[in-house]
Amino acid sequence: MTGRARRDYRRGVVDIEQINPRNEAALKAWWDVGHAATADRPGKPWPLWEQSRVALTAPNPERDVALFGAIEGRRMVGAGMVLLPTRDNAHLAGAEVYVDPDRRREGIGSALLAEAEVLALGHGRTTLTGEAYVPPGGTAAAEPFALGRGFAVATRESIKELTTSDYLERRDALAAGLAGAGQGYSLVTFDTVCPEEHVESFGRLLGMLVSEIPLGDLDLEASEWSVERVRAAEQRQVATGRHVHTALAIAPDGTVAGVSDVRVDDTDHTHALVGITIVDPAHRGHRLGLALKVATHDLVLATYPDLRTVETSNAEVNTWMNAVNEALGYRTTETLLELQKRL
Repeated sequence: MTGRARRDYRRGVVDIEQINPRNEAALKAWWDVGHAATADRPGKPWPLWEQSRVALTAPNPERDVALFGAIEGRRMVGAGMVLLPTRDNAHLAGAEVYVDPDRRREGIGSALLAEAEVLALGHGRTTLTGEAYVPPGGTAAAEPFALGRGFAVATRESIKELTTSDYLERRDALAAGLAGAGQGYSLVTFDTVCPEEHVESFGRLLGMLVSEIPLGDLDLEASEWSVERVRAAEQRQVATGRHVHTALAIAPDGTVAGVSDVRVDDTDHTHALVGITIVDPAHRGHRLGLALKVATHDLVLATYPDLRTVETSNAEVNTWMNAVNEALGYRTTETLLELQKRL
């Protein structure tokens, strides 16, 4: 971002300024805006301050991050972020904008989004992505805001939440239903760091994600996950206090046939997020997906007795994964609109 953008709004002069994440006071003001702007959404849509304070200042081998804010006098009234992939998909940038609920409909969100586009173009990006969250079967202000500024809905995902009590009520029936599943396969679990004997095959499976999950019209390109890339990503998770509790399905020939994980941060043992779940097409039909998810959910419950909820998301058209999540007890809380704009 170059210079300072200044715009006049109803209440006064608002400047769009770059935020240095190592300036903790500025970062906290930025975080406060996002927290207030997402407070009306269900679940836990905004990370805890301690999570953001660590994650936004730690090096990320996968992407660069630019933060900026809309500032009126000494008060931040809007917050923006641009995510710039560095390993692959160098044509993409991801944008997020948040406005103080008391200052909506004053053009602040539009100014932040315009700044995001300038940043993306300045880094040579040709596609800008974003997200809007709406009630299931409904809409919210973020949807017409994005569509009115040239974005299109590339795909739709269901945001789902599972309470641990609901899962435990179904656990015995799930176990009975898995009797005989995955014969000839074995399960390996670990916390964040993949065992050396499986890491190369694990990376091969990660490289299949883009081609195997429903992406709709999203302009994403496949990636390759070398051993070095896997290890660098693991090191960031460890450094930021995130535990990626992972289950691998190991085929009879010793290769990784499937993977699923659940992620828990050191700062919050009551809430978890599902990361990825994928089964190699050559190994489907053995109920490995359900077996992997049961294994990871059992693992986090055993590790974190205070765990209350687990959140996941998947494409609405992914009927197989929807069925698996419903069997576990997940219930839809929101719809995620994956947005995209050609610059």
